[in-house]
Amino acid sequence: MRYTFQDSTDFPVQRDFIQDLQDLIRISTEVIPLEKSAIKIKNENRGKIAIYEKRIQEIDMFEKDIRDCIENRTAEVNAADILEIKARTLETSSTVALTKKNEKLEELDRENKLDLMEVQQLETRILSNLSPFFEDSIYGAKSIYYAFVEDKKLRGKQVSFVDGMQYEFELYFTRDTLKVKDLHELTLPVWSKSGIISREKKVKKLDISDFYISSIEYEGNNLKAVLEDNKDPENRFIISADEKTFLILHKDYEITGYEELAAALNRDSVNIFIIKLIELFKEFVGSKRLRRIMLDGKNVVDENRIFDCLKLIASIYGQLITQCIEKGYTEGEITLKIEEPEGIRTEKYLEKSEMLREFSTIGSEGQELAKILKVTET
Repeated sequence: MRYTFQDSTDFPVQRDFIQDLQDLIRISTEVIPLEKSAIKIKNENRGKIAIYEKRIQEIDMFEKDIRDCIENRTAEVNAADILEIKARTLETSSTVALTKKNEKLEELDRENKLDLMEVQQLETRILSNLSPFFEDSIYGAKSIYYAFVEDKKLRGKQVSFVDGMQYEFELYFTRDTLKVKDLHELTLPVWSKSGIISREKKVKKLDISDFYISSIEYEGNNLKAVLEDNKDPENRFIISADEKTFLILHKDYEITGYEELAAALNRDSVNIFIIKLIELFKEFVGSKRLRRIMLDGKNVVDENRIFDCLKLIASIYGQLITQCIEKGYTEGEITLKIEEPEGIRTEKYLEKSEMLREFSTIGSEGQELAKILKVTET
């Protein structure tokens, strides 16, 4: 599939930009009201806390006033029966005050738990709604992929970055464990000692196809993978690679650093395996879940800054909208030409007025997004 501007020049991002714009409108109309609701609950909760704290202070002050009054009234009294009444009165006053304060604290705790539960449900919905869009529609993002074994199960993580925003996906693999042979049969040369007296080092071909893939880190063209023998955890290989070369560590030595071992290495086979390791994050990932979004180092859900993230995305999209308008032939329309592999050509378009109308349904935030996207009338 090839995407171009209306003047047939290549679109900078080879994606269905019109569909991504429609998805941006949709998620904005979904998550902005949810964030507003969460903010409202948090503000109301702060108000409740202030009211409860004030009441507890009033109880403390009232008890103190009673204590001061009784102390002043009995300052010159020495009669045992009156002093006994004084002591019991102060004790009762203190007990009742403490009971009432505890009741207020319990009420506040119940209110906090209910509010927290409601906020967490809203925040879960926000991340759930954003998750599909964040998977592929954040242009210019750089990603790091991780796979690792935890509790004897293969788990994964994707951390992506763009313009001060960082977002993290939890990756769910279709298999709990992966062996080398699940990707590619692989044999590597290692040192083997032979002879009874001299214990001379010799090259031995070791089939590691049954080794488990215990961890992978992949960023851009750089990859690092650890392959382990389940029967002997110390018998493991570490493969590090970039776009130009690779090196392999086994125990305490580097295979690619010894002439004899390097000569016995099937580099084509290793290169194929490295490619398969990279493809693992597409072939064996069944689903993803957006877990966290950070902006300027702070959690946007906790800080109520989801809208700021949408503004950042809108600024990226707005630059492309400007180019679409400049290279288009119809005023007020964002047009994208699509050429399918079979040669069939179609056009998709989205009117600026339609976008503005959709964004207007979510108030001032929507109008601000429309302005950033450059689809307002002015």
